[in-house]
Order: sequence, then structure tokens, then C-alpha cells
Amino acid sequence: MSTKEAVHPTYVILGSGGHTAEMCKITKALLLQSDEYQPIRFIVANNDENSDRQLHAALGQSGTDNFLRVPRSRSVGQSWLSSVFTIFYALLWSCWLIWRDRPQLVLCNGPGTCVPYCYAAYMWRLLGRLPANSRIVFVESFCRVETLSMSGRLLLPFVDMFVVHWPGLAKRYEDRPNLRYFGRLF
Repeated sequence: MSTKEAVHPTYVILGSGGHTAEMCKITKALLLQSDEYQPIRFIVANNDENSDRQLHAALGQSGTDNFLRVPRSRSVGQSWLSSVFTIFYALLWSCWLIWRDRPQLVLCNGPGTCVPYCYAAYMWRLLGRLPANSRIVFVESFCRVETLSMSGRLLLPFVDMFVVHWPGLAKRYEDRPNLRYFGRLF
């Protein structure tokens, strides 16, 4: 009887609209690099109908086993008071999924949906549930030229790599050892 090492997936967290378009480009490059990041599981908010279509158009993949629909942390226009409850629910959900799947990489680029997953991955890695070599990578949205997004500000202290597209942002946060600037990624 042979023992087979467990396969830890890569979580790619999609937002709606521009976030998904950017993530499709990043994921396409990731898929072309190697099989190291396979399998990929796409995390998408349960009321986001656009991401499935965008992903299918960009990568030829659609909502099957590789798509996980999850509670949204906060909807656009949602009151801050009610968002406390939806954020807490999304955090519980993300803790369970991260515990179950033990992803090797959590890759995201800014939608609020990603924040609980990054926190959960960070926590489970500290507690030894995730592999020590697992990574959390946040790619700031291309449109963030001068300031970080709210998700970026919340995650900068916790992620392993925080990628920005603009030299001004790189200069502004040059004291952060996890911040990287590679130029324009897409």
C-alpha cells in the first residue's frame, strides 16, 4: 500500500467585474507556468453571477467542481452595522473551508470576499493546520495608483507577498518587507 501525499489546492478568490478580469489574467499566467499550483479552486461570492462567465471566457473553465460559492463579506451599499454580521458569517465559513482544504496558496486581488480567507489562512498556518510552506499572496488592483484599497490596508500586515503595479505605491510602502513591485503585471 503506497502512501500518497495530500494534494493541497490553490485558492483563487474572485470578485466581480474588474477584480475577476484581473484575476483571470493572473490565473492564466499561473496555469501556464506549471502544474505545481494544481488543483485550482475558484472562490466566488454566492451572489456573483458575473465571475463564472468571465472565467469561462478567459480560461475555458466554468462553475463545476473547481468553483466554490461562499457568503459575501459585505455587499456594496450594505450598512456598516449589518455588515458586522455578514463579515462574521463569512469568516466562519472561510475558517471551515481553509481547515478542510488546507490550500498551499491563497491568491487574491482585492475584493472584500478575500479578506476572511486571508485571515483564516494566516490563523490556521500559525496554529499548524496549513503546511508551513503555504503562502498568501495579495495583488493590489491595477486601478490603485496612489493609495491602497480597503482590503489592501487590512491585509498588508498579514500576507506573505503584497504586489503593487505602480512605482509610487512601491515607494510609499518601501519599508514593508512583504511588498513587491514587478512593474505592470497585465
